[in-house]
Amino acid sequence: MTRARLVSTILAILLVTVAAIADRLSDPDRAFELVRAPLEVATAYGSGQVRVSDVRIGSEVREGDDVYPTKGRFVVVNVAVRATGRDEVTASSSRLLAEGGVTYLPTFSLSGLIKAEPGFETSRDLVFEVDPARVDDLTLELWDQGLVYRYYERTQTPLGITAGNAGAWVEAGAGRSVMAVRDDVTTALP
Repeated sequence: MTRARLVSTILAILLVTVAAIADRLSDPDRAFELVRAPLEVATAYGSGQVRVSDVRIGSEVREGDDVYPTKGRFVVVNVAVRATGRDEVTASSSRLLAEGGVTYLPTFSLSGLIKAEPGFETSRDLVFEVDPARVDDLTLELWDQGLVYRYYERTQTPLGITAGNAGAWVEAGAGRSVMAVRDDVTTALP
């Protein structure tokens, strides 16, 4: 009888875990707080801060000796995460949103995780390949997300590319090479 109880307990725990994972995967965007994070401004995020800066656009990206061309445009932004408290701060997911519901995911999928240990700031460039005809109102969205947990705060940072100046941005990026640093740059906080 005790063996049957043990098996049923293990089975119940397993089923609850599978149900939690299924719930998490079936509705990833349902419950989060949206935080406006102005460009170039350190904004409260988790137990630390996040800052989005240095927006660049070009028709090719250089990473060291590697060159990646596109028929569209690359938009490169620098994201810095600061762990000002006792806990690490992580931004593991990102995307660019454009007018009309257009979404761009990072071009180099392994480059999205930015994690700062307590007392440090970690920054890196995020690279997105975009359609030059659909760059109006580009907004960078950042959040932390795991398989069975999610950070309930998302930052949104408008990049300054609006319907009124999108043509000038696209033209400025034509034939331009943009340097991107995919490696983390970590510095101690004062």
